[in-house]
Amino acid sequence: MAKNPKSDGAEIRAVTSGPDIDHDKLISNIAARNNEDAVRSSSAGESRQKIGEFLDETNMNSQAYSWCRTILKKKDEAKALDVIRSLEAALPMIKAHVTGQNTPDFLDDVPKMPKARKPSYDPEPDVDEGAPRPVMDVPDDFRDEVDDFDKQLAEVYPT
Repeated sequence: MAKNPKSDGAEIRAVTSGPDIDHDKLISNIAARNNEDAVRSSSAGESRQKIGEFLDETNMNSQAYSWCRTILKKKDEAKALDVIRSLEAALPMIKAHVTGQNTPDFLDDVPKMPKARKPSYDPEPDVDEGAPRPVMDVPDDFRDEVDDFDKQLAEVYPT
């Protein structure tokens, strides 16, 4: 049986949007194929054709469909749920790895800096260029050093 060729747009939508699967259709299709395989193992070709039609109709990946069938073939519900829980835990990690998001963001561990507070003083006071510098309350021990600094500053930046 020849497959109907898909247009480029349909292929792109199928890849980017993923499969369009209805829960009841998926479960009933898998159950019916599993029953057909068990009852008529000689007519597996017919089942394969129906599977192919279902996959074409839904754009579901054939390997993913096969894994779903394998899970539903398990007679023990606990074992089937164990496989499902394991896949649910692992698939997000595998997806992140495949899409290149496997490296941790190192900035997640860095604490955020608090927002800058508005200073309690005016950082740019209005200063009259010709006015003398405000006198600072300087301890007597440093008065000579401050005077020396003022003299050197005046040499570099004459007024």
